[in-house]
Amino acid sequence: SIYCMPSFQQRVLRESPCSLQNLRKEKSRNAARSRRGKENFEFFELAKMLPLPGAITSQLDKASVIRLTISYLHMRTFASQGDPPWSPLLEGDNNCNKVRRSSHSLATDMFEQHLGAHLLQSLDGFVFVVSQEGRFLYISETVSIYLGLSQVELTGSSVFDYIHPADHVEMAERLGIKPHLRAEAGCHIAPDSASSTASTSSLAGTPEPGPSSPHSAADDPPERGFFIRMKSTLTKRGLHVKSSGYKVIHVTGRIRCRPALVPGSTRSVYRPMGLVALAHTLPPSTLNEVRMESNMFVFRVNMDLQVTYCENR
Repeated sequence: SIYCMPSFQQRVLRESPCSLQNLRKEKSRNAARSRRGKENFEFFELAKMLPLPGAITSQLDKASVIRLTISYLHMRTFASQGDPPWSPLLEGDNNCNKVRRSSHSLATDMFEQHLGAHLLQSLDGFVFVVSQEGRFLYISETVSIYLGLSQVELTGSSVFDYIHPADHVEMAERLGIKPHLRAEAGCHIAPDSASSTASTSSLAGTPEPGPSSPHSAADDPPERGFFIRMKSTLTKRGLHVKSSGYKVIHVTGRIRCRPALVPGSTRSVYRPMGLVALAHTLPPSTLNEVRMESNMFVFRVNMDLQVTYCENR
């Protein structure tokens, strides 16, 4: 019976397998396009919920959105479960707003809404929060002024990726990371020869911090004060450069802990959650640029404030 069909119908039957295959491909492409569209929309909505300006969130890729979202969720846990809790200061707390309206004037309330930004601008440094695993949960946008690095780049990243390899052990000790967990956190123990080579080749005259005393997270008080070298893309004149150098940073802060009950006992212990710190950048050695007057003299002290050199005059 097929030979009785018109030539047009015969041609359709011959081409039908190819047409069906093309239809399946087109349907698959449309489904994939629809999935990508829905996925992009979800990432767009997720980025809008981040506490960042819209000009920044609109430029984020998917990996950055996930990294910043996870860091923000960890930061909320860090704020609410630590001692003392920061929950009343979180955005959207009705009780806190009621107290403020009843105890402060409207002008004071308007100022307190931007108090955090005012404090960050007045500080001679930047603020950061590092988790117990060694990741930046928060770092103020003023880090770009002192190191040339962006807040978006650092948030959620490992702190060990931005400090000198010779200072990894120092940072791990201050955070209370146990030795068998340091490699997992990104801490690398460099040999003495490698660290000295890296120090002489990459620091380019940056002074090395003095050795610090051993630290035990269980015995020492929560206050911390130490020196590390962090990556910097700024030159002496403040211009950005592609190759990263290092700057000496003075870190002062305290370990934030959360109360936890001991199993089988009513006694509670405090477990460290991370470090809340303020970082100051130390200026480079520029004594040769200081004009020496007749009533001035030069002396040098070590990190313990012991005089190691003093001019005869």
